Amino acid sequence: MTASTYFGFSILANLTAGMRTVRAIMLRPVMVWLLAGSLGSLSSPGRAAEIHVSPQGDDSAPGDSARPVRTLGRAQELIRNQPAPADGGNRQVILHRGVWRLTQPLSFGPADGRVTWRAAEAGTATISGGLELSRWQVNADGSWHLHLPEVAAGRFAFRELFVNGRRATRARTPNEGYFRIEQAAADRRTGFTFKPGEVRHVPDLEQVELVFFHDWSISRVGVKSVNVATATLTTTDNIGGAAAHYAIDNFEPNPRFILENSASYLDAPGEWFLDRPGGRLTYRPLPGEDPASATVVVPVATQLIDVSGNADQLVTGLHFDGIHFEHCAWAIPERGYAEGQANYHEPRTSGGGILRNTVPAALQFQLADNCSVSRARISQLGGGGISFGQQTSNCVLRDSVLTDLSGNGVFLGEDTSRTVDGRPWWQAKPEQAASRNVVENCLIERCGQQFHGAVGVWVGFTQGSVIRRNEIRDLPYTGVSLGWRWDPTPTPNGNNLVAGNHIHHVMQVLSDGGGIYTLGRQPGTVLRANHIHDIPVNLGRAESNGMFIDEGSTGIVIEDNAIYNLDRSPLRFHKAGENVVRNNLLVVKEGISHIRYNNTPEANIHQTANVIAREQMRQP
Repeated sequence: MTASTYFGFSILANLTAGMRTVRAIMLRPVMVWLLAGSLGSLSSPGRAAEIHVSPQGDDSAPGDSARPVRTLGRAQELIRNQPAPADGGNRQVILHRGVWRLTQPLSFGPADGRVTWRAAEAGTATISGGLELSRWQVNADGSWHLHLPEVAAGRFAFRELFVNGRRATRARTPNEGYFRIEQAAADRRTGFTFKPGEVRHVPDLEQVELVFFHDWSISRVGVKSVNVATATLTTTDNIGGAAAHYAIDNFEPNPRFILENSASYLDAPGEWFLDRPGGRLTYRPLPGEDPASATVVVPVATQLIDVSGNADQLVTGLHFDGIHFEHCAWAIPERGYAEGQANYHEPRTSGGGILRNTVPAALQFQLADNCSVSRARISQLGGGGISFGQQTSNCVLRDSVLTDLSGNGVFLGEDTSRTVDGRPWWQAKPEQAASRNVVENCLIERCGQQFHGAVGVWVGFTQGSVIRRNEIRDLPYTGVSLGWRWDPTPTPNGNNLVAGNHIHHVMQVLSDGGGIYTLGRQPGTVLRANHIHDIPVNLGRAESNGMFIDEGSTGIVIEDNAIYNLDRSPLRFHKAGENVVRNNLLVVKEGISHIRYNNTPEANIHQTANVIAREQMRQP
């Protein structure tokens, strides 16, 4: 056990007198007010332009507080006909206590601007894309089952099951930890040998999914055969993306894998299995769970909120306040999930080239300005959380909790795939870059529950994005990722700020990332006063760091950060350009350097007034 785990803010202050880092990180805990229940009731603005909606309402009602409408769609119709307040404020849609279940997303266009959708009492109104299951039958062994004809008919399927607000475990083997391959097949893509006796042939092999762990990404692909005699497994499609470095044995000699989704793997409390051909769902309950009273939900809607303007008119002034968003489905591509990085994956469609799409967000904003989501809880999703994407500006996510997501937590900006007049958008129309969007005072945790290469906050090409005063924790991969080009080519990306965040216990599953990760040229970007700690030793080949400043990263200032309790270097640079590192506290273990240089000239990194502290072993 090392002393750095126990560093308190006062000790840090003594070690780094005069550093702005400590003053910045001695902020109130981001979510204390929320966890203490201080959301409370939202006060009514008293404006005439209000529509009230309640699950007990009536869509033929006028929508006032005494006679609310029932559905969100009807509320949307009515508020569009309300004149905007003369004082310049917003019209109001007020959600009373209850749950609204969607099968299709709520869509908002330019006509829906200058409206605030808010909970009458924050935290008591939920928009869910889930279907609640009931009328369970109990089997002789104590497990529960349901017959779902829609699944058997091929009209419906799901990859997540939530029981009493908890993500249940898809039946898997092994129940804990991982298997490791012995040797890759000759093509290094479609099979491998395993330790004899670990993997067995199962009768429902056509439903089994292999989860394969690369360094910074994963693959999910079907299993074609298991030969117990030769301890050999083959897959229905390639493991890994098209690039050569995704070969099975490229990262480490014996990569990790698990197998999911067989009735034979359903052997531990809290696990579930969906037999799709038979339409039978089976769940093995935890102690104390009762089928008569349990709340069991599967996601069906593929998106919850879609805010999209157009080239002639943006969506402006649309706000969501105090609402919970839950349950959203995403199905992996037919030929499997081949992740490149940060949930961008290859659909393996025809046409040649490497195309990458992202696991989508449940709440999507594009061509929008001055919109916000505040005091929300975004949870239990089959994909990502919220995106401020194409041509968004001045949009804010604040004072919210994002937890238990299959994909990324937050997306800011765009990747490079969109085209304008046949050219990449960032070359043809760089002025279209998302700008001045903010993520602040949020708790972002437990992202990447299914697609483990997810990050807490993904920032693509943006100008002036701000990520500040958030707590980002318990992630399989990186906390904050900035940039989306692997060389120093000039792009619209720059002037972004990552400041005052508490980032810890990330890189828990994958490797080759960090608390903060950067790519590409982004002049004016500043990483300031972040508190980063508890990043474990890498399980793959490449190490994990407090900050990993990767290929092409240029023009970045790293200042006033405190980084400690890492098994590898606090800072790592790989093929990076000129950057500034100043006034940081970097705590290192014996034999570990404070900076690791990978193909980066040391002269490129301009260091000033950093405090390098050595961890001391605790006395028994």
